[in-house]
Amino acid sequence: MKDKQTILYDYIFLGAGCAGLSLLMRLMDDPGFPAKKVLLVDSDPKNLNDRTWCFWEKEDGYFEDIVYQSWKNLFFKDKKQNLRLNIKDYRYKMIRGIDFYSYCLNRIKKHPNIEWLQQKAEKTDYVKNMLTIHFHDHSLTVQASCVFSSIPHTGQKTKKDYSLIQHFKGWIIETEDPSFHPEDAVLMDFSVDQHEAPAAFIYQLPLSSTKALIEYTVFSEKVFEQEVYDLELKKYFSATLPTRNYYIEHVEYGTIPMTNQKYHHYRDGIYYLGTAGGQTKPSTGYTFQFIQKQSAAIANALQIGNMHPAILKKSARFGYYDSILLGVLSKKEMQGAEIFKRLFTKVPAWLIFRFLDNETRLSEEITILNSMPPAVFMPAALRELVGKLFFR
Repeated sequence: MKDKQTILYDYIFLGAGCAGLSLLMRLMDDPGFPAKKVLLVDSDPKNLNDRTWCFWEKEDGYFEDIVYQSWKNLFFKDKKQNLRLNIKDYRYKMIRGIDFYSYCLNRIKKHPNIEWLQQKAEKTDYVKNMLTIHFHDHSLTVQASCVFSSIPHTGQKTKKDYSLIQHFKGWIIETEDPSFHPEDAVLMDFSVDQHEAPAAFIYQLPLSSTKALIEYTVFSEKVFEQEVYDLELKKYFSATLPTRNYYIEHVEYGTIPMTNQKYHHYRDGIYYLGTAGGQTKPSTGYTFQFIQKQSAAIANALQIGNMHPAILKKSARFGYYDSILLGVLSKKEMQGAEIFKRLFTKVPAWLIFRFLDNETRLSEEITILNSMPPAVFMPAALRELVGKLFFR
């Protein structure tokens, strides 16, 4: 590709992460896709197992063939209880980053109409359907019908917005002796040190009787030093594993924004996807399934020729609920351990999953909200309502 050469593309993807690739895979399903010209821009070759996506789902999903592991039994724990959750016909699923990338790249290789530019886009300008992509040492100007970006950027933050970080470090460990029940996963274990954070818990996903992914996860304003995560994981292993003989097979670390600030879903000719477009659930950090819903909606709209920015908008009602919980956590009006304990002991987990997927009816949402202490959540709800009406 030569600089200063104007080329017409039907679709341009800035970023080849989960959001960009999920949408591209669905566009490939259209029989007319081979006639489209596509540009994919990302500096990462996507050849490392750099992350893990976990989510709950009832039926087989779009990426079912690469689900690495799934669980039908989920548990909530703290220092006093070990509660098996009623998830009905849901299953909790895991997809490894390397499997996702390999699947997508293998499909991409079969389409000569897709051009991959392995460089880092540092800035873009979009004027009259002409997109200029600025790289480190040069720029490229192309013409595009649709431009999608999943490159992280700062949202529109107001004084009434909250911003926490979900940060975590996980080890895949293997033990000499059987130490896990492969069908039983721990969604949250709050028996660990909270470090004065709004919430801190262990996430345990067995991969076999001798292997598991175990993560120490924290909601707070700042990340920790790496040694803190390591110490908490070692303490947890000492307290819970029937054996002390284990080795670390893989390490993963990550951060996820938990914020109710507004993100552009469309601006200056660019549609924003994934976290960059506000698809990360503010109150939990879950993103994968919202990306899949967004990808399916966009692909359908493009196929019928009805693509418009409103498709990317999120539910204001569920955004309001997210803001309430974020406000309570950010102000430490109630600890996350107590909030989630009340939720999972008073409301069936399958209904909580529907709620967190933004799929419940108002009557169901009232049931969930009533499980929280009115003295804490009623003032928080009023505070967010006033902020929504007068400050946004």
